[in-house]
Amino acid sequence: MADKVNVSAKHSAAKIRPVANSARIESVENNIVNTNINHEQQLKSRIAKQFSRAATRYDAAAQVQIDIADDALKLFFERCDEHSQILPKRIIDIGCGTGRVTRELARLNTQHTSHIFAMDLALGMLKHAREQTVEDAPNTNISWLQGDAEHLPLGDSAASGVFSSMALQWCKNSTQVCTEINRVLAPGASGVLAIMCQGSMHELDTCWQHVDSQRKINQFASAETWSSAAKAAGLQVTAQQKSYVTWHKDVRELLGSIKNIGANVVTSNTRQKAISRNTLHALELYYQSTFGRNQGLPLTYNVCFLSLVKPVSKQ
Repeated sequence: MADKVNVSAKHSAAKIRPVANSARIESVENNIVNTNINHEQQLKSRIAKQFSRAATRYDAAAQVQIDIADDALKLFFERCDEHSQILPKRIIDIGCGTGRVTRELARLNTQHTSHIFAMDLALGMLKHAREQTVEDAPNTNISWLQGDAEHLPLGDSAASGVFSSMALQWCKNSTQVCTEINRVLAPGASGVLAIMCQGSMHELDTCWQHVDSQRKINQFASAETWSSAAKAAGLQVTAQQKSYVTWHKDVRELLGSIKNIGANVVTSNTRQKAISRNTLHALELYYQSTFGRNQGLPLTYNVCFLSLVKPVSKQ
């Protein structure tokens, strides 16, 4: 049976009502105000399609992303402990992907006192996540939302907790993202964001600059940029950084590790051509000579973890 998709014209009107065991995916049509609107919409569409294609194989190929999400969850649970609660009553999981974290949160929701809004840009990811969740944890309070982190499909102060891991680096406007998070969080609410930041994949970037300067990798915002955006939005922020390194036997495997999780979309306007055999060989030689180690070829992920609190207004 085809999925029923409801479309709302404006995110501000999208007061999503929690429905236990929801099998429906809500879709919100976002009003994106941007002078480069066509490029922005096309880019987000490409990102969504790539991640949708990767949905069924994502978890098997995404060990570093899983490690990062686990570290982010530890911070999230520490926040919960500080507030003497098992889980916030209403949690939004931004960029829920295959629903792995969503299911972990649902498993802890033993008293069914919390509701989880699992949101992703990629419809294919949401469908896969929902199917996996029905199999693994059928009796859960989850709403599945297709939406954009820059235009969150929740009403003002609708969430008492926010979580996001390895999703927000795809957003070009950190200020808009943080403003939206602040908008949907209730006063006193808290959460954790794990975001890939500046310096990530620097080895690949260096090698491409030597072999083919026209080929680009995504340029990620700095941890300071994200931290400043969150503070400017009105959130209290504690930031920390950690680097993760994956090892690969050759360049083909390294590039495949990025493609297999759908993360091979370049967010610049530069049109990417197919990689020729000669270019791939040149990239292999330079990567091996510059960064090669006994363990293989390294690829670094720099991640900033932002622990957030929305202050309670003083009367």
